[in-house]
Order: sequence, then C-alpha cells, then structure tokens
Amino acid sequence: MSKEKENNMDFVGEFAEYSYSLIEKICNDIGPRYSSSIEEKKANLLLKDEMSTFCDETNIEEFETRPNLYPQGIIRIVFLIGGLAFFTALFAYPFSIIASFLVFVSMFVLFVELMLLKGWVKFFFRKGTSSNVYGIIKPSEEVKCRILLEGHTDSAKQMRISTIKGDTIPTILLIMSLVYNLFAFIYPIVKIILQSQISNHYILYDLTVFQWTKIDLFCYPIIFVLFILYIATFSLFLGDKVVMGANDNLSGTAVACAVGKYFSKNKLKNVELIIASMGSEEVGEKGAHHFVNSHPELFEKSLSLIFECVGAGVELLAVEFDFMHLAKYSQKVLSNLEKGYNRYKQFDSNIIPLRIGRLIIGSSDANIYTKKGYEAAFVIILDENTKHKPVQWHTINDTLEFIDKKILQDIIGISICFVQEIENNCS
Repeated sequence: MSKEKENNMDFVGEFAEYSYSLIEKICNDIGPRYSSSIEEKKANLLLKDEMSTFCDETNIEEFETRPNLYPQGIIRIVFLIGGLAFFTALFAYPFSIIASFLVFVSMFVLFVELMLLKGWVKFFFRKGTSSNVYGIIKPSEEVKCRILLEGHTDSAKQMRISTIKGDTIPTILLIMSLVYNLFAFIYPIVKIILQSQISNHYILYDLTVFQWTKIDLFCYPIIFVLFILYIATFSLFLGDKVVMGANDNLSGTAVACAVGKYFSKNKLKNVELIIASMGSEEVGEKGAHHFVNSHPELFEKSLSLIFECVGAGVELLAVEFDFMHLAKYSQKVLSNLEKGYNRYKQFDSNIIPLRIGRLIIGSSDANIYTKKGYEAAFVIILDENTKHKPVQWHTINDTLEFIDKKILQDIIGISICFVQEIENNCS
C-alpha cells in the first residue's frame, strides 16, 4: 500500500461501487444460479472474463457433483426413515423394535451426511456438472506465501424456515422434532421389555402384522402429536424455488474480486493472491473439495479467508468454530484479520463491529480447507433481528435491494489491510 494511500483510503469507496455493480450485473443478466445449472456456468464464465482484466492467470474448471443431495435430499431421506418409525412401532411383538432401529439410522444419516459431509448416500441422486473459477495475481518478487480470497457463485434453494420472523417458533419445532426422535427410539424398547415379561404381551387387538397393546393405548397418542410436529419441522427445511443469492453469496465473490482488482494495481512484493468463486458451495462445499484436491500447490504456505454473506447486516463475525460441521478455524488467519480490522478502523471509525466467535447455523468452504490441514477461516455478517444467521438467508428476498454499499466498503477495506498485514510479515 503506497504512503499516499495509507494516509487516505477514500479510494475504497470506488471498489465498493465496483463490487456492487458486479453483483448487479450477475443478478440482472443471469439471475438465480443453482448448483450444476446453466446459470451457474454462465456466471462463472462472466467472472472468468472479469478476473482476466486484473489477474495474471485465470481458469475455469468443471467437476461432477450431485446437486440434489445436500441439504434437501438428506433431509428427505432422514424424514422418510424417521417417519417410518411412527408406523413400525405398532408391528407385532417383537418386531416393533424396528422402530428404534429406524430412528437410530435416521439420526446417524443426519450426522454423517449433514454435518460430516460423507456423501455415502449420494448414489440415490443424479449427477450434475458444476464449475469453479479462479485467478492468480503474482507478486513482483519471489512468492513467499499465498492468500486465497473466495466467495461462491451458486445460490441456494429457498428454505421456508428462514422466512419465519424470530427464533421462537423454529426453536420450539426443532425441540419437538428431537423429542419425537427420542420418544420414538425409547418407546419400542420399553414396549419390548414389558411385553417379554407377560404371556399375552398386553395385547388388546391382534391384526397379525400389527398389534395394539395397553402400552400403545398410552404412548401412541403422544407419538402421534409429536409426529405431526415432526412433519411440520421437516417441511420448513424444504423449498423448490432457487433464490437470487445477492448476499449469499455474490457479495463474497464481489468483495474478493474488488480486493484482487486493487492489488493488481498495487502489486504485492512476496504474496501471491488467488481470487476465486467456487461452484456448488450450497450443496455441501463440493467446489472447494474439488479445488483443494486438484490444486494442493496453491495451498502451500497459504492463508485462506472466505467471504460469506458480506453485503448486509449489523455485525461481522469472524468464525473460530462452527457447529454445523464441527470445524475449528485458523487462529493465524483470525489474528491477521483482527489486525487488519484495527488498522482499517484508523481510517474509518464508523465501520461494522467485529466479533470473533462461534457460529451455530451455517458454514463455508473454509470448512473443507481447514479439515485438509490448511490455514483457513471465514467471515459472515449477521442480521440485526436474527443474531445467528445472515440477512435474508436462503429466502426469496435475498436480492440486490438489501445489499449495502457501505458494508461492502468496510469489508473491502478490512480485507485490503488484512492482506497488507500478511505481506508485511511474510518471510
């Protein structure tokens, strides 16, 4: 950063305008961009053309994915398996124990697929072709370290639960869904134990395959009510409409491009910048998985900062741990980010507040990089009304009108200072 620009960072506003116009262009010219869709491919081709104007090298790469697997495909599988427990609980003795087994399987699938991203059930879903785009900005001298700045191109399908104002109703439904699973697991076990100790098994009605017992007389009305709430909960996590994704996550891609554009004109000495926009992030971070496996050379001596939903909101959260994927993020990246934040705050005291903390809902491509052993972290801006998720997250209202240019300006300025901090200490 030149001495003149160290003393005056008014230029950041110009890059905020640039990032806003990039979001606007993709929204207006292409629209929503689900994983493996033609629109996602068009957006990445547009971004490749854009990156070629300021990067020394640009690339677009295709990869295979299963766009309907994560998360809604997993949710449907889990719901189907868990829902069958409601009916199998009435199987004739001793087969009602199948209900407990089904609940266990559904919770196991939810854990390994939604949280650990194992992809063991992917064969139930059709294949698709997605793509990543990235550019490289080389330093003026020897490469001593690398920084990956990244957003993602694809947008999500609407999640109905995100349209509910406040947290009370979703929280109650989630708790009731957990209670259903717990009850549906324990009830058949207790029923089997009691039936095994008496000759007629408490049977009131015997329909060969199904049996109605005295235990069911008490327990089944309870599980019926819980099952209705279980259905309601899972239906809220589904939706067919693909959202625009202006904030989630064209804002992240646009910020990465703006920072790259700045450093293409203000060459770094020893830091190589990789500016990227991944595909298929919303369906299980598949683009990041392909990228890190295909380009280990770009992660040598690297720090990765991923931008998620950085176009609107009231609080910048630098995530040190996310409960979604049980991922712990790089303290080295977070420390440099905090230094960059404090440095930029000297130029603009009216910037968005920063907090380093944990995220309950959501994750990012940084999860993939950190679990591969690389230094990575991500930032996300949270909503004023719902402190644990971004503005208009996974709703049809995630449109250009909610993008705040001042917020974009803050994140670009902070990111420029973050890169400069690493450049100053790169050896």
